[in-house]
Amino acid sequence: MKIIKFVFFLVFIKITVDPEVLIAQSNAVLLNISINSYKLDRFNLPDLNSAIIQGTGFNLGIGYEKMMFKKTSILLGFEFSKRKYDYAIGPRNNNFNDNYISFPLSLNYYIIKKLAIQLGLQFDHLVFKQKFIYYKDAPNDQISGYTKYDIGLNSGIRIQLHRFEINGSFNYGLRNIYCLTYLDPVSGELLDDFAKSHMFKFGISYLLK
Repeated sequence: MKIIKFVFFLVFIKITVDPEVLIAQSNAVLLNISINSYKLDRFNLPDLNSAIIQGTGFNLGIGYEKMMFKKTSILLGFEFSKRKYDYAIGPRNNNFNDNYISFPLSLNYYIIKKLAIQLGLQFDHLVFKQKFIYYKDAPNDQISGYTKYDIGLNSGIRIQLHRFEINGSFNYGLRNIYCLTYLDPVSGELLDDFAKSHMFKFGISYLLK
């Protein structure tokens, strides 16, 4: 048993230290599909009004990876995503089904061959419609309060298996996805409601080299 452990230790040292192994992926095109968990983090609201706004959707996209150095590469992508989430407070219920196009740009660092961590930025833009806030008990107070675009910090991990890749990432929006000041129709209280978005994503990619 000690011999087996020692052999595994030597193999680990070999793939970790050997400069010929620590080579970033060669130039490649990636076809991506993933599921997402999207959520708006709301701030500055009383507990009774701080409803959870989250849901699950999907992403489809394409990316191009360019090797920079032995351990690093840059990845530029284009994605279409559908983000679904529910927003409910008391008798009011709003179901959102939003479409975004995204342009992620990340720097990838290969810890070992076929295993990389990434860090970058992502630009999101809402397409096909303008979102609205709607209160059933105050129909005249329909207000457009959502931004059409967002910029976020992105981090993740990538594992390559032959021509396939398993990846997971987290994106945190830096802009207020919406910002509203309104009179709560239930409590009569004047509320400042604003939120930033974040999204977890898990997917599979196919590599075209």
